[in-house]
Amino acid sequence: MQLQHDLGDETWRLADDEVHDALALVGQLRQLVDVAEVAVAREGLERGLPAERSWSAHDWVARSEAARAPAPDVHHVARVLRVAKGQTRVPEVTAAFTAGDLPLTKADQLVRLETQVAPVAEPESLAEAMRILLDGARDDVVPAGPAGHGPHERISGLTERQLAQAVTRTGRLLRPVEDLEHDDRRARAARALFRHEGPAGLTSYRVVLDPEGAAVVDAALAALSGPVTGPEGERDERSPAQRRAEALLEIIRRGVSAPGEVPRTDKAQVHVLIPLSTLVGDGAHGGATTATGQVLAPSVARRVACDAGIVPVVLGGSGEVLDMGRVVRLFTPGQQRVLWHRDQGCTYPGCTVPPQWCDAHHVRWWSRGGLTDVSNAALLCQRHHTRVHQLDLMATVTSTGVTWHL
Repeated sequence: MQLQHDLGDETWRLADDEVHDALALVGQLRQLVDVAEVAVAREGLERGLPAERSWSAHDWVARSEAARAPAPDVHHVARVLRVAKGQTRVPEVTAAFTAGDLPLTKADQLVRLETQVAPVAEPESLAEAMRILLDGARDDVVPAGPAGHGPHERISGLTERQLAQAVTRTGRLLRPVEDLEHDDRRARAARALFRHEGPAGLTSYRVVLDPEGAAVVDAALAALSGPVTGPEGERDERSPAQRRAEALLEIIRRGVSAPGEVPRTDKAQVHVLIPLSTLVGDGAHGGATTATGQVLAPSVARRVACDAGIVPVVLGGSGEVLDMGRVVRLFTPGQQRVLWHRDQGCTYPGCTVPPQWCDAHHVRWWSRGGLTDVSNAALLCQRHHTRVHQLDLMATVTSTGVTWHL
């Protein structure tokens, strides 16, 4: 078989419509080639051909395809093999891929989700999640003319980036609570801030955050980084990146210039959506979801419910809103000043963090009916606030201080 390479010399003859049609044909051929590639790879795996040559499946596909063409991209080969192996596990996904309704990259995202989550997820919940994701990801082809006649129009599903975000959220929500909390502890330990001196006196910062940290930063930046029109209605000429940078500087200025009472804006609140069964600890799976899509472990949601910038939205079994916590039911600035004078800082044994950098913690958790009273409060730094919630620690509160039962 010898491919002809002279098509590029003749494209100048094509009319404008023919150029569009040619590109549409190229897209169709690419999908058909991907489908054929997966089908042939699956057949070879079932026959055991890689083992016959003492090759890995990846090397077998790559070397075979490189016999008459440049070697394929290693990531592409990995996707082909995952989808080839996924036919028995997720036949609906591979059927949509074969029918041309789902590209290889999206099929691979869904196959990987099922493979990674299936060992720990509830089968019914996983099946329903896969159905919803597949419906959102696949393309629809509908008649563009009246009464179903005429040319057809392809309506694209979720983009690869949108699907990746949905897959990430779904995977976390389907995992057991203990696994989710373990992942969150590891992610929290990976928080990092890097500083790099750049050209022309500029400095670059790179921040690595866990879902909880990202939710807090996203909410704070969203409140202050919107476009600002000029006095005469002029358009804000700053780019989104510049607005976010200036919003971050404003947040830091407010924090360091008002250590007694840091000014807050109602817009800079993190809304956390969580089922009641998960909040009180009865659910084995699931977590809390922020408005920006981060999935928090239940223990994180219970802890952040103590913080003044968090609004917990508690759902009943059928999804109705049972309670929507408001800032007024959290510790007031006056109560916090009382705690500063009483506790003198973080109350966890051996900690020396000053009071202005501490949270007011409900000793008997708010989610368990604890009152927002000074007699049910203790100052804790962020690190020990997390530890108290993780270990479910209790304390004795008196008019002179707090004693933790470790």
